[in-house]
Amino acid sequence: MISKDIKKLLLRSGVFIIPILLYTLILSKVDPFNYFSDNNILSQETEHQTARKLNSLLYNTIQFKNNPTPNIIIGDSRIKRLPTSEIEKITGDKYFILHSNAAKLNEIIDLFWLTDSLYCISKHNNLKNVIIGINFNLYNEYAYANRVHEVKKMIENPLMYVFNGNILEVTIKAITHHFSGISAPNVSRNIMLKRELKGKSFKDKKIWWEFNISTVAKNQYSRYKYPEGLMDRLQEVGAYCSVNNINLILLNVPHYKEYRQRVIDFNLTESERKFKNEIKNIGTVIDYDFSNSITNCRTCFTDPIHTNDSINLIIVKEIFNDSLVIGKKL
Repeated sequence: MISKDIKKLLLRSGVFIIPILLYTLILSKVDPFNYFSDNNILSQETEHQTARKLNSLLYNTIQFKNNPTPNIIIGDSRIKRLPTSEIEKITGDKYFILHSNAAKLNEIIDLFWLTDSLYCISKHNNLKNVIIGINFNLYNEYAYANRVHEVKKMIENPLMYVFNGNILEVTIKAITHHFSGISAPNVSRNIMLKRELKGKSFKDKKIWWEFNISTVAKNQYSRYKYPEGLMDRLQEVGAYCSVNNINLILLNVPHYKEYRQRVIDFNLTESERKFKNEIKNIGTVIDYDFSNSITNCRTCFTDPIHTNDSINLIIVKEIFNDSLVIGKKL
């Protein structure tokens, strides 16, 4: 016969365990990041408005894990709109774009090693073609973040995923969007931008453009230190690709001339020259960030650092047809 004390213990345990089991069940069905399967109850539009919008790094990494390809493009938001359909049309190969908003170069390198590991585990082979989106504004000792480490832990351990606070928050927002159609705002980013813009709307294109030139560029270039550790890590990537017959391309993405001028304003011209001179020893470097018909064309950009779709198409056609007209190999 069960004693009263044991009954009380079981009852108290149930108070804690039942909500956890219920949440786990809901998460397995909603699963905004497709961690457990691709067959959740959410529409793709809901996934994009919640999980991918709020945590593009985790969402895209899990997407790659679920559908690994030997051809991958890794970088920040500047490479996310490169047209993979055009690449497939030219080469016959499917490419996966693994981007993370505001990714730092150390994180991009971490993603290379993580994706190569995931591909090796699933396909028992190495990656085939890797394009890394890069630019001098990432090549800074002070430009550092460490989000890939947490993503790797979640991929390796389902409990780290289930009991992660960010996953809970996104799941709630995904359910809200699923039933109401209300998109999830990136609250922390919006608050930060409003503070920087002193109450002005960052949705105003003119204000947003000027903000990038005056404030974002200043934040990136006014505090600069040559990143010796990053070059060592890039050399490791280059050496690994060479040994394992992985075709590595470093794509130096273009910036509008007003943004490029900030490199001169902060006396970093020589540092940028050194950066370009050193990365050409890592792999094939295709450079678009110099004075040319793209960087001198304001309408080629949606903002000073993001090229529009027509320019992205031109870049892809030049690279994959091996017919550089605007870009150049270093």
